[in-house]
Formats: sequence, C-alpha cells, structure tokens
Amino acid sequence: MTAQAGSITPSADEVRRQLRRELRAKRRALPAAARAEADRAIHAHLRSLPEYRRALRIALFMAFDGEPSLRPLVEAARRQRKQLYVPVLRGLTMRFAELEPGATLAANFFGIMEPELGAEIEARELDLVLTPLVAFDDHGVRLGVGRGYYDRTFKFLRHRSHWRRPKLLGVAYELQRVGPLTPSSWDVPLWGVVTESRVRRF
Repeated sequence: MTAQAGSITPSADEVRRQLRRELRAKRRALPAAARAEADRAIHAHLRSLPEYRRALRIALFMAFDGEPSLRPLVEAARRQRKQLYVPVLRGLTMRFAELEPGATLAANFFGIMEPELGAEIEARELDLVLTPLVAFDDHGVRLGVGRGYYDRTFKFLRHRSHWRRPKLLGVAYELQRVGPLTPSSWDVPLWGVVTESRVRRF
C-alpha cells in the first residue's frame, strides 16, 4: 500500500517508543487481584520448570513499573539453597550482586531497588537469568525499556548458536505478547518466556 501524499511513516524507533508507552500503561493498569493471581501462576510455572530446578545461580529482578513481582520466589529459592543475584547499575554498566537475607536495599537512579552491598558474579557464571521486558514475540525477540543494559551485558550470547548458560528467561504478563518484532543488530534473543498462561521456549 502506498502512503498518501503528505503522510509520514513512523520510524522503527518511534514505533518501539509508542509500543513501550502502551504496554507499560496496560501493565500498570492491571487490577491488584488480577495481578496477584497472575503472579502466583508465573511462580508456579517457574518452580515446575526443569531449568529452574537445576539452576544454582539465578539472577532475578526487583519489580518496577508494574512488572511481575518475584518476591515470593526468593524465600522458596533460598530454602532450595540457590544463590540469588539482582542487577546493580553503574552508569551504562550492569553487574549482578548477591541478594543476601536481610540485605539493605536502596533505589538507584531509575528508582529500582538494589542491594547496597553484596558479592558480585560474572554474567557468564549465572545459570538462569529471569529477565524483565516490556514486550516479546513468538520468536524470542525482546523489547526492553530501551536502555540496552541486558543486551550489552549478555552480548557474548549473540556469538553462540548453542549455549548451556546462562539461559535468559523473560518474565512477563500475557498482555505483553505482541506480533513479530523486528530485532535490532544488538538484540540478544531470549531462551524462553514465562507468563501466567504458559512457558514458551524459543
């Protein structure tokens, strides 16, 4: 179809920005009861996943801007003697610090909670990375908030056709599933996505 005279076709960046705005608003608008039910279903799917049960070093995220909460998973994981890590941002760099029991948390420059102290781990040494996202498609393409932290940190995965670890598992609500996304050259694909409905492996 030919664009009408005078019309302007939005750029790929503009389309992504608009998609981010729409989906973040939908995610924030989830009613509390529906959110709690969806979070419980996500936790159940995660706990039943063989890759989760086998993982010893797991990175997770502190929920922000309407993201699914992984807090109930923390105590269960600790009882299973799993080591838990969360992102810590320093400028354009993201590292992973251990989330120890009773750790003091403070908001970073985005307002996301981080541990003030904690042993760090190299990204390559993680077994499973529970990854936040704004949107995902059925081919494992992830749309994040646009800052590029995960893509920069795990860029080494782009050079492997197969890898054992870490596995990047997106955690999202089903409403964040969209039609095919056009990946950028720097995008790192997801190994899978878990929502309240199911686990998808790519």
